[in-house]
Amino acid sequence: MESLNNLINQTIESIDWNKRPENLYQPIEYILSQGGKRIRPNLCLMACQMFGGQTQEALIPAIAFEMLHNFTLIHDDIMDKAALRRGKETIYKKWNTNIAILSGDALFAKAFEYLLSYQGNGKEDLLRLLTKTSIEICEGQQYDLDFEQCEHVDIEQYLNMIRLKTSVMLAACLQAGAIVAKADHNAQNLIYQFGIKIGLAFQIQDDFLDVYADVKKFGKQVGGDIAENKKTYMLLQLMNSTDTQDKQLLYHYMNDNLDKEDKYVKVKALYDKYQIGDMANQVINTYFEEALKFLTQINVPEDNKNDLLHFANKLMNRDY
Repeated sequence: MESLNNLINQTIESIDWNKRPENLYQPIEYILSQGGKRIRPNLCLMACQMFGGQTQEALIPAIAFEMLHNFTLIHDDIMDKAALRRGKETIYKKWNTNIAILSGDALFAKAFEYLLSYQGNGKEDLLRLLTKTSIEICEGQQYDLDFEQCEHVDIEQYLNMIRLKTSVMLAACLQAGAIVAKADHNAQNLIYQFGIKIGLAFQIQDDFLDVYADVKKFGKQVGGDIAENKKTYMLLQLMNSTDTQDKQLLYHYMNDNLDKEDKYVKVKALYDKYQIGDMANQVINTYFEEALKFLTQINVPEDNKNDLLHFANKLMNRDY
C-alpha cells in the first residue's frame, strides 16, 4: 500500500498548478500538497488490482476523485468555519472566503477535465459515476446544513445524510477501480455496497473521534461538532438516551453562549455518563461486519482481497 500511496503522491505532485491568476491556483496546490490519508484514490487503485486490472490504468480516475474530494473539503471548511485541516490553516483562513469558493469551484471543474484525459476502459461510465457522486455529495451537504435548523433529526435521517455526504465517495472510488478492471455489473455493485458500509462506519468513527481523539493526531480541533451543535451520531444518540433532567441540561449547553472549551467539557461528560462512545463503536463494528459480507460475495481469488481487507481494518482501527 505504501507503493500505491507513493504513486498517488508523485502523480499529484507532477500536476502543474503554476498558473495565473495565482490566487486561484495556489490554494489548490496548497490543499493537494498536504497529502492527507489519500483514502479515496487508494481504494480506487486497490479495487482495480483486486479485479485483476493494472494500477497505472486506474490512476487518472483515482486522482480525479481525489480532486473532487478536496473540492468538498475546501467548501466544507467555509461552511463549518473550520480553522484547521490536516493540522494546517484552511484555505478560507489562509486566504479568504471568496478565494476559497473560487478555488474550490476551479478544482471541481479540474476533476472532470482530468478524467476527460483518461483513455482506458469505461470512460463514459466513469464520467457518469463522477457526476452522480458530485450531485449526491451536494445533497448530503445540504441535508447536513438543513439539520442545523431542525430541532429533531432521527438517526435514520442522519444515516442517509452521511451515506450521501461520505459513503458514496468511497463507494464510487471502489467502483471506478472495478470499471477500469472490466469487472461485471454484479461485482461493481458488490464493491460499491462494500464502500457504502465502510463509509457509514468511517463517518460515525469521525463523529467519535471529534469527541475523543488526540488533537495532535487528529489534525484538527476536537470538539468542533459540539461547538457547532452539529447533529452527529453521538449527539442524536445522546438525545435519545438522556433522562429528562440531563436532556434539559444538554439543551441548555447547546443554546447558552458557553465558551467552546467549557461547552466541550460539559457535553463530553454527558457522553461519558451515557456511554455514547461505546454505542458508537458497536454501530461502527456492525457496519464493518456488513461491509465484509459484501466483499466475501465477490468472485475473485481470496488473496486478491488481502490489500483491501488490510486497508479496511486499518481504517476501522484509526485514532485520527
